Amino acid sequence: MALGKRFTVSRLSTPATLQSAKAVYDIVDGLVDAPHSVSQSKSLLSQTQTTLGTLTRTLETNSASGTVDPVLKEIGLSKALESTQSLCQEFAITLTRFTSHSTDLHFSTRDRFIVQFNESKIKRLNRDLVDCQRTITMVFSSITLILSHLTSGNIDQLRTQFDTQERALANLGAQLSTREAESQANDDGTADGDSSAQLTASLRDVCQKTLSATRAQRIGQKFGNMKTDDHSIAMQGIVGVAQPDVDQSFGSLTTTKSSRAFQGQMDSSSFGKLFSK
Repeated sequence: MALGKRFTVSRLSTPATLQSAKAVYDIVDGLVDAPHSVSQSKSLLSQTQTTLGTLTRTLETNSASGTVDPVLKEIGLSKALESTQSLCQEFAITLTRFTSHSTDLHFSTRDRFIVQFNESKIKRLNRDLVDCQRTITMVFSSITLILSHLTSGNIDQLRTQFDTQERALANLGAQLSTREAESQANDDGTADGDSSAQLTASLRDVCQKTLSATRAQRIGQKFGNMKTDDHSIAMQGIVGVAQPDVDQSFGSLTTTKSSRAFQGQMDSSSFGKLFSK
């Protein structure tokens, strides 16, 4: 896939991660009558490919506007993609080694024994892949929601979706924390246990950043510096009914020669009195 230089690291990583997932899927897809744990890997890899493909198309579609880059930077999507790509590469090496005697016509008895003997490793890879897939799906949902908000500018229409998404992210973050603790408790000192714990910690961090970015879009207002012209009026913030859940940040404010301005929140009556003079 040809990609222009305008693509960020995250958007460059997405097709690369998709290619890694496809490479592992092709290995599993070329096996006949595989054990259940390997068949489960095939299903999970297919779902992961679908998610990554949809994500890639969404990022490419929104690349021209420039709105997606700040969102990707704030969420840290590249970390989730890198974790998934690394896992897929480990998956490919493992399955190639465990099924080296099998073909698309026959799953060898020797390989079946090897897979059964190492079933715990394959199940661990499957669990890690589920965590990656769920995290990327959740990040993708937040990206889509944030882009919708930036386009529409009407947070009231999306408030229910934001609330639902924030709860889902919080639940996933809690589940990943539990998985991380379990991985650390069950760590037998092997590379497998350590890599699983590191991956879960990385995904949890992405989940937390995504939750913060999603919440900021719902409750946040960020303004730069403001300087008024002489004898002018200006405002930054909200006028009308108070919004207690809004987090506002402002730059410097400079007024000169009878100018009037305010930053923050102001009820309609006070606003009218201030600017009617």
